[in-house]
Amino acid sequence: MGVDDSPASYMAVDHAAIEAEMHGWELRLLHVQHASGRQATHDANLQLLHTVTERVHAAAPAVAVTSHLATGSAASLLLIEGGNANLLVVGHRHSAMGTTLGLSVGDRVAAQHAGVVMVVRMPYWPPGPGFGALPLVVGVDNPASPTPAVTFALHEARLRGCELVMLHAQPNAASSERTETIDGVLVHHRTVDADPSPALIDYSRQAAAVVVGRRGIGVNPVTMLGSVSRAMVQHANCPVFLAS
Repeated sequence: MGVDDSPASYMAVDHAAIEAEMHGWELRLLHVQHASGRQATHDANLQLLHTVTERVHAAAPAVAVTSHLATGSAASLLLIEGGNANLLVVGHRHSAMGTTLGLSVGDRVAAQHAGVVMVVRMPYWPPGPGFGALPLVVGVDNPASPTPAVTFALHEARLRGCELVMLHAQPNAASSERTETIDGVLVHHRTVDADPSPALIDYSRQAAAVVVGRRGIGVNPVTMLGSVSRAMVQHANCPVFLAS
């Protein structure tokens, strides 16, 4: 995962530690510095990696942690070093600073990484009581057709021991709901009369995380995310998994 000295990054570290502990993964931390950095800045960046490593050890002592300080483009190096990762975790910046083509590092990584990406968005951290009991929410286009996002969401809900809401939002759809248990996960199938993006953003206020696919077009980072996935990365009220 990519780290820096920002509140968004520390939130992302906390979530990455949870995921690594839950899945039994090693956690690799990457901090990228500018090429023109001075020795004092270099030393401060090394100290940052040490501080973040200690934060992970305090929260998840069983997780093996490695760290790396690199020089160059943050998004590009994250994509290279995380190319074979089970999960790539980034925080989401809420300002326009450090963006390229209007995209933050989180936006670019979410669009261009071939595997699963977790973009950590939360209006607060740590969360209040009851956060652990919140469900996962996955957006579905066709309730009868499994997708990589649905498969990932079921596996993640099973590990977390939480419920899963499969939300199909479509204008003029007949609202409906049914519940079933799939591989030990209590699944709520819901169809609502609404546009997908606003519906998922609304559900994200009471979700532990939201899972969506990418479904973008072309090779331009601006268009590689579909409209729904782009809206979730930019406006969700909880962490967002992108699985495609």
